[in-house]
Amino acid sequence: MIKKIISCALLIFAAHNTFAQDEFNVEVPKDIIIVNSTKDYKLALSTAKKASASLHKKLDLRGLMPNNKIGLSMSKGDCMEDAGGDETGYPCYYARGDGAAINDDYISVEYSNAYKGFTKGYYIVVAAITDVKSQDMENKLAAIKKKYPDAYAKRTFIWRGCMH
Repeated sequence: MIKKIISCALLIFAAHNTFAQDEFNVEVPKDIIIVNSTKDYKLALSTAKKASASLHKKLDLRGLMPNNKIGLSMSKGDCMEDAGGDETGYPCYYARGDGAAINDDYISVEYSNAYKGFTKGYYIVVAAITDVKSQDMENKLAAIKKKYPDAYAKRTFIWRGCMH
């Protein structure tokens, strides 16, 4: 509990300095650049590895593994009871970007159920999270489309605030 309070306090301090005028404990609109989506985790993982190599982007699976109950989960050791897991805290999954809601630029496999407005039940190969309708998003999407013509940006909302 103390660890959670300290983590939240540090996140609030960092967010205050980073987002001085922005609100905290709100959902922030973001565009997520998606290379591929599939119901097959192994296919998503294979696509992510290939995209990482061909796009020269870091592959970061964030320690997530497939989970029959919720799609993807952190390890039992990384799950906390209030992270969406059962009474033992496992399984649990935070969507990429939740907490700080910052823009990023790496390849990962995520689960669509965690994102507002996304069709449920898909593993998605994500190449970046950007501000909505930004030049950064347009540039990244154009570069990715050279290798993956079916790539697209989809709008969602990412949580900025304490993860409880």
